[in-house]
Amino acid sequence: MAGTNQVGDTNSSTLNSSNDISDKMSLNNVDVRDPSPNDSEECKKASAEHEELEEDEDVGVDPKTLDWDGPGDMDNPHNWPSWKKWYATMVAAFLCLAVTMNSSLYVSGVPELVAKYHVNQTLALAGLTFYLLGLANVIGAPLSEVFGRKPIYLFSLPISMLFTMGVGLSGGHMRTILPLRFFAGFFASPCLSVGSGTILDVFDVDEVSVAMTFFSLAPFLGPVISPIIAGFAVEERSWRYTQWIQLWASGLILPLIAIMPETHKGLILRKRAQKRNIKLKAFTNAEKKEFLKLTFTITIMRPIKMLMVEPIVLVFSIYVAFIFAVLFAFFEAYPVIYRGVYHMKLGVSGLPFIGIGLGLWMGAFTYILIDRKFLFPKAPKGTPPIENPTSLRTTPFRGHRDPETGQLKPIHPEKFLLACKIGSVALPIALFWQAWTSRPDVHWMAPIAAGVPFGFGLILIFFSVLMYFSTCYPPLVVASTLAANNLLRYITSSVFPLFTIQMYTNMKIKWASTLFALICVVMIPIPWIFERWGPKLRDISQFGYSAMAREQAEKIKAEHPDEEIEDNDDHDLDLTRITTLRTIETAYSHQNSNTLEHTISNTSGNHNVRKVATNNLSQTASHQKPTDEMYNMADSGSAFDESSENSSRMV
Repeated sequence: MAGTNQVGDTNSSTLNSSNDISDKMSLNNVDVRDPSPNDSEECKKASAEHEELEEDEDVGVDPKTLDWDGPGDMDNPHNWPSWKKWYATMVAAFLCLAVTMNSSLYVSGVPELVAKYHVNQTLALAGLTFYLLGLANVIGAPLSEVFGRKPIYLFSLPISMLFTMGVGLSGGHMRTILPLRFFAGFFASPCLSVGSGTILDVFDVDEVSVAMTFFSLAPFLGPVISPIIAGFAVEERSWRYTQWIQLWASGLILPLIAIMPETHKGLILRKRAQKRNIKLKAFTNAEKKEFLKLTFTITIMRPIKMLMVEPIVLVFSIYVAFIFAVLFAFFEAYPVIYRGVYHMKLGVSGLPFIGIGLGLWMGAFTYILIDRKFLFPKAPKGTPPIENPTSLRTTPFRGHRDPETGQLKPIHPEKFLLACKIGSVALPIALFWQAWTSRPDVHWMAPIAAGVPFGFGLILIFFSVLMYFSTCYPPLVVASTLAANNLLRYITSSVFPLFTIQMYTNMKIKWASTLFALICVVMIPIPWIFERWGPKLRDISQFGYSAMAREQAEKIKAEHPDEEIEDNDDHDLDLTRITTLRTIETAYSHQNSNTLEHTISNTSGNHNVRKVATNNLSQTASHQKPTDEMYNMADSGSAFDESSENSSRMV
């Protein structure tokens, strides 16, 4: 709007100079006079554009231009008191826990469904499959960027509860249960995809790790807790109580959501603007269409394409999908082991999942330790405070800070694979342990204890992959990588329970679990391979920072040929854009200045561009994580601006 006001003031002064019509202003590099029949087409076009700008001023303020009043703005969730932040975090975590509980709660009722309604066992287990397929969508995340977090929670959870109620009231007919289970999962899925956004809304980057770790435990703890509860409920009551438990859990969370404050920056600022009687510009039809197109691209088209052309996304998504699917296979394998071998009752046979739950907690605390001691240790004494803090909560107590400049030192993306290395070794150990101790002559505590390293390795790999994705790709692309991971993870997990019983029955327990263990052994080298070749893969990526920089540099070259740039006194902006974009590219591609200069020389033939870009690079940490300022410098109208506000929101 500042630019609009400036144009309006300039034009006004020109119109007032009636004694000298030849006085003119420059608008968009075109000379503009008062319209007359003798004016050139360029002048008429510029005048029309100026009138449109004045009309936009009357329509209202663009919501995208709204911002906090300053670092101390108490409406900013980053400045909320700790209890308020943790309340929002706990609501999001418990909501995620309740949603994922519903996946495996149903499994405990399958034996009764089979016996009472004479349903095929595989068909009965399809109720789990359909629910997981519903959870696979991530459309809630982009919707929450428009409507806010809280409205998405309050809309999606009650609808999911209605479908869950329908399952509990059904007559046991699978043609009724299966579609109800799918839609229960479909409307519950936004609670998973939006929760991480809530946490990133309220915590600064320096303090988010603990909150995000506890939140990310929920998708794993929910399915693990369910058999412990549901087994006793089905044993004492009926299979329908698996659905009533889910309704009770969701019902307890609903009032907590109702009193939870909204955390999304955009919605908070829009509501505050309305209270201040600031007229906001309405979204145009073109903007609405663009939003739908962007949502479709981020959540569907781009994830599928990335699974086909991005080795980083494909390999790690397969890895996470497989180990997640093994967890869901255990919902059928554990009854075979503990009811078949150790003759436990239905309720007691769910207790062995405590071993996996304990391992998950151990893995979470281990990851926090890695984060605090290895990735982001405390800054040394004497470290100067952060310049221009984004909020009152931004402090210099965390991170590799340079004692002289106070700036964060660069963190190589492959460093986040340390946790993945540890987890990749723990998983096959756990599966071999379980395979060869699940027999009558070995105490039942032995296979239960094998669940501890399994849960430990599972959560470490999951956390590590999420962080690796978030540092390898630009923010909007990160959303697509996580959508790809989510899609493959839940689709794979939905299939495994359908054949697990047959697998453990025909291959026997030791060989079925050994097969899973051998597959995990084959996957052990993955983090080491990507530690070696990851930088090269990121450099040739079609969606990474390198690709974005090349695309923007080519666009600048097309807009400003060499001759234009040489004669244009105002080409510093273009040089800054090229330099910043190439620096962002280098932030994760692990290139040196010589390689970068060669790349720049291929994107622009102008010697000055190459010189300034190379000089700027030498003053910038070669692996510095891109900041909001870098994005804004690059191109105020490009995708960088859309990304910078939510730079790590999709983690």
